[in-house]
Amino acid sequence: MTLRSFLLFCTVAGGTLVGISVKAEAADTKPILLGFIIAQSGSPFAVTDPGRVAEIAAHAINDQGGIHGRKLVVEICDTKGQPAASLSCARRLADEGAITYIGGSSANGIAKIMKAKGIAAWFPMGSDPSDVRNPLSFITALNGAGAAQGTYLGALRFHAKSAVYVSMLGNVTYQTTALFGYKQAGVTDVKIVEVPPSTTDFSPYIAKIKEYHPDVWGGMLYPPEQQTLLVQAAAQQGITIPFVSSNNVIEDATIAALSTAPFPNSLALEKGEDAKQFPTWAEYERELAKYDPNHNVKGPTDGTTTTDWLAVWTFAQIARNLPEVTVASFSDYVSKDQNFETDALHPINFTAIAPVAGMPRQENIWAFAGHVQDGHEVVDNPTPFSAWQKTPITAWTPEQIKEATGK
Repeated sequence: MTLRSFLLFCTVAGGTLVGISVKAEAADTKPILLGFIIAQSGSPFAVTDPGRVAEIAAHAINDQGGIHGRKLVVEICDTKGQPAASLSCARRLADEGAITYIGGSSANGIAKIMKAKGIAAWFPMGSDPSDVRNPLSFITALNGAGAAQGTYLGALRFHAKSAVYVSMLGNVTYQTTALFGYKQAGVTDVKIVEVPPSTTDFSPYIAKIKEYHPDVWGGMLYPPEQQTLLVQAAAQQGITIPFVSSNNVIEDATIAALSTAPFPNSLALEKGEDAKQFPTWAEYERELAKYDPNHNVKGPTDGTTTTDWLAVWTFAQIARNLPEVTVASFSDYVSKDQNFETDALHPINFTAIAPVAGMPRQENIWAFAGHVQDGHEVVDNPTPFSAWQKTPITAWTPEQIKEATGK
C-alpha cells in the first residue's frame, strides 16, 4: 500500500490499522496473471507442449518465492483454432487483469485490445503480419527467421549450389525467408515442395525431392509431428542428401529420426541448446527434470515450446526488478529496453523499429550453428551467427512508422 493510499484510507474510510493491514495483505498477495492464448485442441495445428512448459516455468518461479512474494499464474485460454475464440480469450484475460500476453499473435482483432489496454505481447509468434506491425509485440522467437537461419547455415556447411525447401502449403512467409537465407549463402537454384496439412503419406513429396537432385534439402512442417514424419519417410526411402533446417519446429521424435537417418544434418539452433555452455538452458533442463518427470513434454527443444518457457522465465526476472508489477509498468519497461539480454539469445534492442530484408521487424535474427547427433542437439559454436549479417538495416519510412504505430 502506498503512502498516498494509506492516508486516503485513513481520512476517508476512517479504518483501523487492522483494516488497513488486511487490505494491504490482499493487494500484496493477489496473483500476477500471464495470459496465454493458444490452440491446444480442435485444430490441425494444436499443440500442448508450450502450455506445459509455461506452467513449469511458473511453478519453478513460485517455488523460488514468486515475484515480490506474489504467486505467478499462467492462465491458458484454448482457442481450439477459432479466430473468434482468440478474440474472446484476449478480452477475458484483459478483463481478469493479465499483465501481458505470451505466445500466439496479435491477429483476429487482438491488436486492438492490446492498444486499448496497453497490454504488451511478450514473445509472440513474431512472423505473423499482425505482430510485424504491432509496436506492442516484443519478438524473440526465430519463427520465420528460423527458415533463413537454417538454409543459410546448411548451404554454407555443405557447400550447396542447389536446394529443395519443404514447406507447409501456402506458407509464403517461411518460403520467402528460406529463399533469402539461401540467397545470402549464394544459392539461387531453389525448388519449393509444398505439403498440405495433416499429410500422412510423404512418398510423393520424397519422390519430388529425388527428382530435383539438390545438393541439400529440408524445411519446416507444423506441428512437429509432421516434421518427424517427413524425416522418417526420407530415411525409409533412401534419401542420402544432407538435411538442413532449424529447431524452431522439432520434437524428440524428430531428433531420434535425424540421429539414425542415412543423411547428415545441419540445424540453426534457437536458444543455445547446450547446458554445459548456456546457464539458461541448464535451468530449463533442471526444471523439466523436476517438474516433468513423466516426460509429458514431447518436444522440449522445439522453438515454439522453448520460447514460451523463456517468456515466463524472463518475465519473472523483469517483474522482480519493477517497483510495482502492472500492465503499464511492464509494457513501459520493455518498450524502452535497448539491450534485452539473456545468455541464450543475442542482445535485442526493443526500441528499434527498423526491418531487415526478408523479415520486417523480426527482433531476433541470430541463431547458433548446430546439428543433431546421438539423440541430442549439439551447439557447434557458442557465438551466434545471422543470415542477415551482410544485410544493412534500413529504417522504416514515415508512412510505415505511421501504419505500425498510429503516430
